[in-house]
Amino acid sequence: MADVTALETATVITALVGEILAAGKASDAELSAFVPALHAALAEVTEVAARLLDNGA
Repeated sequence: MADVTALETATVITALVGEILAAGKASDAELSAFVPALHAALAEVTEVAARLLDNGA
């Protein structure tokens, strides 16, 4: 369940940031607000991938 939540969270954050970038109207300060969330999501997804590789998936 935690893996699913991590992937869902990363998907939502990726889509949100993608929409903001596509609009092209966000300031550097607004974009930088997403860096901690993006980092956390990337870390979680990396952990999920590592577990899957360790389990032979």
